[in-house]
Amino acid sequence: MRRRKDPIQAVCELDAFPKVADTYKRTSTAGGTISFFCVILILSLVYSETKDFVYSGVKFHFTPDDELDSKMDLNVDMTVAMPCRYIGADVLDTTGQSVLSFGQLEEEDTWFELSPTQQSHFSAAQRLNNMLREKNHGIQQLLWKSGYQRIFGDMPKRETIPNKATDACRLHGVLHLTKVAGNFHITAGKVLPLPMLAHAHIAPFMDDEKFNYSHRINQFSFGPRMVGLVHPLEGDELVASQGSTMYQYFIMAVPTEIESLVSAASGMHGSIQSWQYSVRNQSRVISHHHNSHGIPGIYFKYDVAPLRVRVVPDAPPIWRFILRLCAIVGGVYTSAGLVHHVLQGLYWLLCSRRNYSELEQTN
Repeated sequence: MRRRKDPIQAVCELDAFPKVADTYKRTSTAGGTISFFCVILILSLVYSETKDFVYSGVKFHFTPDDELDSKMDLNVDMTVAMPCRYIGADVLDTTGQSVLSFGQLEEEDTWFELSPTQQSHFSAAQRLNNMLREKNHGIQQLLWKSGYQRIFGDMPKRETIPNKATDACRLHGVLHLTKVAGNFHITAGKVLPLPMLAHAHIAPFMDDEKFNYSHRINQFSFGPRMVGLVHPLEGDELVASQGSTMYQYFIMAVPTEIESLVSAASGMHGSIQSWQYSVRNQSRVISHHHNSHGIPGIYFKYDVAPLRVRVVPDAPPIWRFILRLCAIVGGVYTSAGLVHHVLQGLYWLLCSRRNYSELEQTN
């Protein structure tokens, strides 16, 4: 009866890479040294390749924004140097909706002068935000990759209560805006909605010079605070020299879609929806005698860009990354073998010449 061949033995016989028996191998100092440096080089190259894959750059794609019916949230946290009973905040946009349909901000009487701890926190936030605005292209990629939510934390509470009446108003909350041009403003008087004229401000009987529109912006952003985007207005503080001053901010909000590294590498469709904005500002004193007309206050005039920015990690597919790792390991191993053979051949050549010279001198 014919004996059936062992499957493992059959596979070994079909091996396309014949192995050298251990009895024919001999270790050497040169081979061990080259093997050691070969392992170090492979580990360093694999680490560098992995780091480039994880911390790769980003690419920007611009596409038309077709989500016209969606809403955008405006996150506000700012302090105005007047008591809350003297000022009012509301939104007007091109749709002509009631000012109450966008929501209302919470009002909290406080003091405009910060405590030492609060001043230290706000000064640090100002320095950080100035650095981000000047070098945003170098650090914003890191913020996008890390998914960091806040550039700086919330304002700490006061250690002690001042022994004087409150002289400022903190306005904070979320306004639900439509994606059209609008105007968020803070002026004297409370808001009174009207059916035909949209709204009016019931201003107190005070001279404009007695109003103080100095303000401090702790938070001003659009959309959910899910990633560490740079918000240019956060950390700004303006002190008015005269009461009848108008502050104007011209804002362009851009919808931004940030795709995560995991979704880009695995081919999964996952992204984070957020907003960026650019801003220009100016201030002027209202004086009708000098042909400078208007209503003193703080005005944020915003518009929505028609394009959407998609931020996509510039990372290769995972299969290409694995192939590059294999190429690194195989290439370094093969190159080390060639170097070892060349050095060994030179060594044997020098030894042969030396032995030949000694043999001639002996004869």
